[in-house]
Amino acid sequence: MSEFSADWLQLREAADTLARGRHQLATLLERPVEIRSEAVDHRPRRFTEILDLGAGTGANLRYLAPRLGPGQRWRCIDQDPALLAQLPGCTADWADRQGYQIELEAHKLRLSGRDWSATACPEQGDLAAAQGSLAPRLDLPSGGLVTASALLDLVSADWLSHLIHRAYRHDCALLFALSYDGRVALTPARPEDGAIIALVNQHQGGDKGFGPALGPRAPDRAETLLAAAGYWYQGADSDWQLGPDQPGLQRALIDGWLEAAARIAPQASAKLQQWQQARRLAIETGGLQITVGHRDLIALKPEPWHLDG
Repeated sequence: MSEFSADWLQLREAADTLARGRHQLATLLERPVEIRSEAVDHRPRRFTEILDLGAGTGANLRYLAPRLGPGQRWRCIDQDPALLAQLPGCTADWADRQGYQIELEAHKLRLSGRDWSATACPEQGDLAAAQGSLAPRLDLPSGGLVTASALLDLVSADWLSHLIHRAYRHDCALLFALSYDGRVALTPARPEDGAIIALVNQHQGGDKGFGPALGPRAPDRAETLLAAAGYWYQGADSDWQLGPDQPGLQRALIDGWLEAAARIAPQASAKLQQWQQARRLAIETGGLQITVGHRDLIALKPEPWHLDG
């Protein structure tokens, strides 16, 4: 699995939170949902067992926990012990800013707000340890919620298919956030933008440790796999809209895109660097807007009486 720095995760967290906040997808876990036109599930959904895959420093925990009610128990899995080691401190700083309560124990965090509470256990585990499947010790929470943020575009179709079908057998709900879908717009535009992003998207399909990555195809493939497994699902755009007030993230994107494109087309290095310099100048003068397309997906397993019609 690809490694990500804590600095990058910290840099993107505010943009992720804003992007997810533009829709109310997470609230579907709490509200009645129409599974078929003639049948509505009127029972509220409360999850006590939550598995966060590729948890990093805990951004998904911090976004979802205040929205999912009382009695949550989280397992936050990541392969990188350095990232997991920062999860308690990052979460404590966040809780302090938000006015939430937090207690730090040796291997557990206890969090609470006015109408929610959660315990979270960081746990090291390599999601790609077994090609095409989850590592055996990563047990899925029967009847619980499996969630991941910015993960699906890194995994293979086989890996994702295995996860979805296994989650269905365990009666799990799924919430996949911020999967990159290949849409990028830079304003003002330059003639070379399209070709460079095409190279970036090609690079995204390389092996990130799970086999050939889905890259920008991840949201569409996930919907196909969810339907095949029998899930009811709903998606929503969660695009980054990055303006002059986010120069750090803009610079990181431009530099990262340059590196990815250069790996696919090293012969174009000089032109790529010219593009980078022009984009960096636009950032420094406050003249660049960047949109990066993402999709969120929620999937719920219909109750048997729904299937009977």
